[in-house]
Amino acid sequence: MKNFIISASVLLFGQAAFAQTCAPSDSTLMGSGSSNDVFYSLKKGVSTGNGTVKTVANNNWHLAFSVMPSAFPANPANGVAIRVNSQLGESAQSGTTGWRLVKLPGKNWSNWHNLDTTGMSVIPELLDSDSTWNLSAFTKGYTTADPFNFIWGSYNSTSHNVVGNSVFVLYNKTQSTYKKIFINQIVVDTLWQFTISNIDNTDSNFVQIGKKSYPNKNFVYYDVVNKVIRDREPDNRTWDLVWTKYKGMLQLGPNKIPFPVTGVLHNNGVKTAQNNGKKCNEVWLANKTAVASNNMSTIGFDWKSFNGASYDIADTMVYFITAKDTNTYKMTMVSYTGGPLSKTVFSFYKSTLSIDDNKILGGLEVYPNPASGFITVKTDDVVELVNVYDVFGKNVASANSATVNVSDLSAGVYMTIIKTDKGLFQQKFIKQ
Repeated sequence: MKNFIISASVLLFGQAAFAQTCAPSDSTLMGSGSSNDVFYSLKKGVSTGNGTVKTVANNNWHLAFSVMPSAFPANPANGVAIRVNSQLGESAQSGTTGWRLVKLPGKNWSNWHNLDTTGMSVIPELLDSDSTWNLSAFTKGYTTADPFNFIWGSYNSTSHNVVGNSVFVLYNKTQSTYKKIFINQIVVDTLWQFTISNIDNTDSNFVQIGKKSYPNKNFVYYDVVNKVIRDREPDNRTWDLVWTKYKGMLQLGPNKIPFPVTGVLHNNGVKTAQNNGKKCNEVWLANKTAVASNNMSTIGFDWKSFNGASYDIADTMVYFITAKDTNTYKMTMVSYTGGPLSKTVFSFYKSTLSIDDNKILGGLEVYPNPASGFITVKTDDVVELVNVYDVFGKNVASANSATVNVSDLSAGVYMTIIKTDKGLFQQKFIKQ
């Protein structure tokens, strides 16, 4: 199948066209309070116009256990990460603290039954890394200088198990809920075994999670309140980005503090370059200055800011994403609304070297241009849908064929997004 490159020349659509001067390509909906994670595939988005792979609740789990291989010796921490849903239940507006994870100093299995909450409120909260999936709250402090000390436990070279040595407590002070956790071991990088109970030893549960039961997943999730293992993720070969809530580092004066945020993280194996200083119609692969990074929060949350009434979008953040399908996509955010939708609108397409690549690689044409009555898409491929957008991003005309009636439109510049059997394409035209 021939690959189509969405025209970069359409980025000349005009400064007033959209927030980023680029036509919107797709959107994600996280729901009220950003209560869902949205897993997204750029390949699927280019092919179908809707890249959402899976939408799943993000408020019904507390711990995430890696089911990825440990990759000894290159990346031993990959398979021992345990992440925590630290934003769950936290609200600055209501003053609730949500769930916090702490490690009890000097405590292990030998004194598991003799624990209480004394002094717990002053123990620093443990947080996941927001730069890599494999550095988690439970492995906080891990370094490659001591590669087999994973903080919650250590690798035993005789048994080849990672054996637990520390007691953690996951608690929600607002709900007066305290769950103590001991990671017993990972058996030969295949089986998680852990124990969770109330701080007073009631409601004790021994849980096992077999890694091989979840092929092509990054994590499997556990709800400590309802004692349920949750298989939430889609196949990790099928998604590039996830819209989610997490604890990000927010700049507050001269310091950065952890704060619940809604943002975009990328999958393992995906790289992103954030180009600053140019709008999306000013930068391409040929002139970008950003370097691709494995940092999973390169897109993150700082592309938007709340002005007290609505969200402003940074118009000089352009992302070049090398996706799971090995193609590079250029992406910019167009708008964000919170409330009952938590909707992000964005523009993206397979990235090109310059604004002339469409003429070289394409062959698709919208004519006549300028037009007065009808426009027709000229292409060798099967045209399935044509949408016409005005300068404000409103869909003003559509057709399930190659010809669209635009006679009722006012004079001006318009954008077409064309869906063919080979993928999506964009082109502008002038209405006389």
